[in-house]
Amino acid sequence: MKKVYLILLLFIFSFANAEMVEVEGVYRNTGDIAPNETCRLAKERAKLKALERVTGQVISSEEIEKCSEIDGKSNCERNQFFLSSFNGDITEIEEIDKQLDTEQLNSGELIFVCKIKIRANVVAIEQEKDPNFDFNVKLNNYNFRDGDNLVIDIDVSQNMYLTIFQFLPYEDKNYQVYKLFPLGGEKNFIQVDTLKLPKKNKYEIYFPENVRKKSIDEYLFFIGSKKNINWLNKYSKFEDLKKQFLKSKSIVKSKYKQYTIIK
Repeated sequence: MKKVYLILLLFIFSFANAEMVEVEGVYRNTGDIAPNETCRLAKERAKLKALERVTGQVISSEEIEKCSEIDGKSNCERNQFFLSSFNGDITEIEEIDKQLDTEQLNSGELIFVCKIKIRANVVAIEQEKDPNFDFNVKLNNYNFRDGDNLVIDIDVSQNMYLTIFQFLPYEDKNYQVYKLFPLGGEKNFIQVDTLKLPKKNKYEIYFPENVRKKSIDEYLFFIGSKKNINWLNKYSKFEDLKKQFLKSKSIVKSKYKQYTIIK
């Protein structure tokens, strides 16, 4: 009887951080997007809202707006959803309502508007946390052309080990994730101060030859940790990086920045 009681306790504890929420996502198609794609984007926004409600991590309207400026809105919002899921996972999802209507703009243009309501079971990922352990990131630009240089400014609130990965979501043959910093003997222990990267060489932007779109989005994923973590230099998929991230026992903080490369 004691064994059964212990198993029940473990079962309850393992799901104590799960929460069932109902949220609605809305997407207005102001571009050349099919109705079914409009509803898929509405569902992605609903999933983001579900994560935000449980984990507290919010994607700014500025980040969402960037997806409307690139060639491939649906992929962009899907990438934002995955990058935001490092603090939580959606283990179950049910679509409970869906409305697809049309709306006329002042210009006379007729657009599709899709509203999707979902019920989702969101599990907040429990890791050791320190509210005073944080950092801010700023890029010198968010729209680049081939040959431009990327500069990163970072402010840290405490001493930390910092690692930066570059995420190439369009890459389907080679690796999607590459470590950008530290490399080549660089030290990634950052003391309380403002850090400017790169220190010596250049981070030169280039438009990939295998992409036939007019613009693409790439991401920088920043991980600050109290202990040095032995990350790999590259990962086949972003999911592989997430698996190692979740295994970390150190206090960690993650953020991402999106930028667009115009052909």
